[in-house]
Amino acid sequence: MTVYKQPKSYHFAPDAPVEKHFHDYDETWVVTKGRCLAFMVDQDGRREEFVLEAGDIWMVEAGVEHGFDSLGDKGVDIFPFPGSLPEGCHDPGHYYMEKEGYIPRLTVEKTPTDRYEKDTSHA
Repeated sequence: MTVYKQPKSYHFAPDAPVEKHFHDYDETWVVTKGRCLAFMVDQDGRREEFVLEAGDIWMVEAGVEHGFDSLGDKGVDIFPFPGSLPEGCHDPGHYYMEKEGYIPRLTVEKTPTDRYEKDTSHA
């Protein structure tokens, strides 16, 4: 379990856009100051643009390409944090489908358990 105590945002200047990239894990952005024009390219290749501003939270799914341009002259502050890092994934960082040649998709493995066996004494 990860706990972020008094997380520090990253500042992105107006002249420093974040390029199109992806991750092998879900990533959540908390916009703490400013505004940006964000974009995503979903796993089917559809691009969508939208504005994010202070107070917005965006969860980017693994394999969704994304990035942004700051809006305004003061830039934008964002605290991005990764979800669970699945076995075999890249270290946190920016990766590019053009180079990597794959689209990651996360799956759930359901492991049977008897941790909480049903109470049949009232049947």
